[in-house]
Amino acid sequence: MVEINAWLLPACLINMNDKKNVVDLSKSSPIEASENISDPQYISKVINHFILNKDKNELRISADASVARSQQYNRQIIITALTNIQLTFKPNYVPGKSVNINTDEFKSALMESMAKLDKTAIPKTMNQIDSRTIDFVEMIFGVFIRDKNITDNIKNLLLLLQIPILKISLTDSKFFNNDSHPARIVLNSIAHLGIGIENKDNTLYQTMDYIIDQLLHSFDNNILAFITAKTSLDRLSDIQSNKFIQTVKQTQHLIAIEYTQQLVLKELKHYTANVEIPVTLQPLILSHWSTLMFHRFISYGKDSIEWREAVGILRLLAKSFSPIDNKDDWIALRSIYKGIVNSVRSCLTNTRQNKEKIFIATSNLNNYYFSKICESEYFSSKHKNTVSDENEFILFDNLYENYTSDIEPSPLDQQTEDSKLAINNMPGIIEINNWFEVFTDYKHPVRRLKLSTILKPQTKLIFVDYMGNKVIEKELHTFITELKNDQSRLINDHSIFEYALSMVIISIAASN
Repeated sequence: MVEINAWLLPACLINMNDKKNVVDLSKSSPIEASENISDPQYISKVINHFILNKDKNELRISADASVARSQQYNRQIIITALTNIQLTFKPNYVPGKSVNINTDEFKSALMESMAKLDKTAIPKTMNQIDSRTIDFVEMIFGVFIRDKNITDNIKNLLLLLQIPILKISLTDSKFFNNDSHPARIVLNSIAHLGIGIENKDNTLYQTMDYIIDQLLHSFDNNILAFITAKTSLDRLSDIQSNKFIQTVKQTQHLIAIEYTQQLVLKELKHYTANVEIPVTLQPLILSHWSTLMFHRFISYGKDSIEWREAVGILRLLAKSFSPIDNKDDWIALRSIYKGIVNSVRSCLTNTRQNKEKIFIATSNLNNYYFSKICESEYFSSKHKNTVSDENEFILFDNLYENYTSDIEPSPLDQQTEDSKLAINNMPGIIEINNWFEVFTDYKHPVRRLKLSTILKPQTKLIFVDYMGNKVIEKELHTFITELKNDQSRLINDHSIFEYALSMVIISIAASN
């Protein structure tokens, strides 16, 4: 076992006096790594192995140890040098380009800064442990850069935090083993808040940029800077969440109004397609009754008794407008028309519509039926004094089902059944509040959007942006096809640091 000088060890390493913590991972596998990824002790072992295993000869106590140490920068010089370039080293993320802290540009800037601080003419190097710690942190940020779930603009913000995170990894023993560490939460919060940000020209991005800038100006080695940034991001998250919820509610309300209006219009067209509505009754059907149907669907839904009653009476009205072709039709209408009028009047009176207009509309309906019955060829003088006698009427409730039983289900009924089947069989990843990269067309890039609403009767998916505004709607079957063809895809809103750490640990285990 290699003996290590304590002055070399970064704080991220666990107690090296406990020899069981420095282990040979040559037999470790990616499977074992994935199974133990939540074990802090296992994580420490892997990190120790990575940092200490490259060149043990550099770390061995020997006769020339003091000479070796004199040729290397000590930890405090490194940390001070990192602080000095913290505000000037600002890489921009460019897909395919190396922009992390392992670049020659960064290392040159760091070595120059250390040389100025050391004030000696003798060239010095960085010891292996500090160099390998930089490599390890670079690997973490390398996963960030490759993570397709993080937007390019947010990757730019994350890259600004490389040096502060490196300094923490050298000084804070709790960093890699504490999933509630403020610095880790800051990284995760930035990625979560920015999951739907597609450009820099918005208040949310600019506010996060400001918070990071303040952190860079205030962070030396005191964790309070990250605690302050965490508090600011938590407050920003609450503000953004409240704004999103309010906007989404308004969006969903407008969507519900739009699609309910379309649905009611389709129902009206279906049941009155081959019926000529008398001019005097058009306000009743096209205005008053359609308004009633709209509010009943919005308030109670398609499967409610209230909605079924509204559609049933519409069917009855539509059939009653048909010509009287035989005596049975005449008898049926004579028997039921009072019940129709009373039902229509009762339903409309309970709405908030103008009562005087409702009275006029229903009176016109009653007059229409009376005239139609009296003017029919099947009317005779013996019926003159009995046509309005309620004793001769068959009760409306008893005749209702028989009078409408021959009417076929509307397209909405069939659409609803098809929709239930499609929704029950849709992929599990299609869930409300999940984020997706959504295909728009071949002329425009995909959009990062949240699934806000699933319209069941129409089998449509409504996607909104990070502010809650509707951007696009998709037919369910179309979106499923896009997912299969990789035109659209799910965005995992995960904790990016924990994911990156696990990927690095698994990678290290796989390389041994």
